[in-house]
Order: sequence, then structure tokens, then C-alpha cells
Amino acid sequence: MSARYVTSIPFAFYGLAFLLVGFPPFIAAGGGRDWARNIATGLYATASASSSLYFALNFGDEGGAPIKSWVYRASIVQGIQQIYVVALFYWGHALARATAAGQTAQSSIANRPILAAIACSIGAVLLAIGLLLFTSLPPYYHQQPGKIPNFYRSLLRRKLILWMFISVILQNYFLSAPYGRSWAYLWSSVHAPTWAFALLAVLFFVGVWIAMLLIFAKLSKAHSWILPIFAFGLLAPRWAQTWWGVSSYGLSLPWMIGGPVGSALAGRGLWLWLGVLDSVQGVGIGMPLLQTLTRIHVAVVLTASQLLGATTTLIAKGSRGCK
Repeated sequence: MSARYVTSIPFAFYGLAFLLVGFPPFIAAGGGRDWARNIATGLYATASASSSLYFALNFGDEGGAPIKSWVYRASIVQGIQQIYVVALFYWGHALARATAAGQTAQSSIANRPILAAIACSIGAVLLAIGLLLFTSLPPYYHQQPGKIPNFYRSLLRRKLILWMFISVILQNYFLSAPYGRSWAYLWSSVHAPTWAFALLAVLFFVGVWIAMLLIFAKLSKAHSWILPIFAFGLLAPRWAQTWWGVSSYGLSLPWMIGGPVGSALAGRGLWLWLGVLDSVQGVGIGMPLLQTLTRIHVAVVLTASQLLGATTTLIAKGSRGCK
């Protein structure tokens, strides 16, 4: 299958998922409405599993491009993803807060016609993006991938790939369960307004992220491995971020200037900074793969990592549930 199918079909799933999300307000309450949402969730989950393929194939026709352009593109994609994740977790926080306040399902936006206007518009845009990708990608993406002798054996001989698989297992087993609680920390304070945390998120995930993008793009001109070296040197920023978010240490900083408001903002600022470092590490770890493997190898490695991570997450939640 050529790459244009791989890059366009997920957007068809995304579009259908949002269209189905918009239909429930017009369906009678009960099984039909629930099934529409369940199918939408399944379509969205199926499409989201393609993220690793986009990272690998995004650079397919730029094998001779300078490392700076790779850093730019990977950082832009990662930055947009950060903002999207922040918005998703804020939406979940808003729904949880509304439920805690006693808001009924009938009064929720999820059951009002306005949701159809929002979701169907997004779905139409996503379907249009999928069509654009299918018809307008460069000739490279229309080619059928060739056969590579000893493909899987060559993957297993590379220690970088084995190290990556081990890190995926460790990270997903120990950090997958508290991941949602860690993100809930960003919006959990009652001492500062929500818009203040939103501005903090924009400051770090846009302002600080762009600054780091420019710095590493400039440094990559002289040393193409500067970003991977920096990423490996960070050790475990996601562990530190998760620990800060789920432990009691980040809830109150009495020594911080500004009282409870300053404490809440400082704690979330540190959490966001660790999140930026975690994203930098994610991009930096991907760079050695792009520089040492073919695009097909990178796609297979990242897809296998996703599958391994999902399996490890299921095992982690199952094993901890038995304790």
C-alpha cells in the first residue's frame, strides 16, 4: 500500500468520528445514542494509532534535507499536539466539574444541537484534509514500498531499537496509570482562575517551545546530534512531571510569593516546564531513528512501539487492579 493511503485514511476515520459525535443530540436517549458515541470513540482511537506513521513518513521526500528542517517540522508537529492535548484534558475537567456541580445529562452540551454544528464542522474539515492528502501529496507518497531483505532481523540487531523498546515498556508500565491524574493537576486548583492556567499553558507550550525550537534548529547546523544528546541527557522528565502532578508536593508551596495564587501558578509552571522537556526528549529520541534508519524502518519501529506500549499499559492496569 502506498503512503498516500496510510496518511489519508486516518483523517477519514477522524472525520467520521466527529460526524458521529454530532449525531447523538438528534437520536433518542438510550442505546442508540450510546452506540453512536461508542462507535465514534472506536473510530477516533483507530485513527489516533496512526500518529507514529505520520512522524516517519512526514520526512519521506526529504532524505537529503538539512537536520534543521527536520527539527523544525518535528517540533511544530509536537507543539500542535501539546496544545491539542491541553484542550482535551481541559474539556474532560470541565465535564467532570459540571457533573460534580449537579449538571444533568439533558443540559450538557453533549446532548444539545449546538454540538452537531461544532462536531460536524470539524468532521468536514478533517475529511477535506484527508482528501487533500490523498490527491495532492508529492510523487514519493504514491510509490509502493519495495522489499527489504532481512528486514526484521536488521531491526533486532540495532541496539538503539532494543533500548527504545525497553524504555517504552518501563514508561508505560509505571507511568500509564497516573497519566490522567497528572494532567488533571493542571486544572485542579481553586485558588487561581482557569484562564491563568490556560495562559501558562500557552506560554510554555507555545512561547517556550518556539524558543527551544529556534535554539536547537540553530545549534543543529553545527552539530546534527545536539538535540538527541540533549534529549538523552534529560533522563526522565515525564517521571518527574508525573511525580510532581500526583504527589502532594505540588499542591501547596507555602514559601512562594503571592500566597495561594502564587503557589498554584508556580506549581503548574514547574509542571508545564517538565512537560516541555518531556516533549523535547520525545523529538530528540526520534531524531536518531530518522538519521540512522530508512523511513520504512522508522515506521515499523514506531508502530511496534505503540503496540508494545498499549499492551504494556493493559498489563499494568490489570496487574495493579489485582493488588
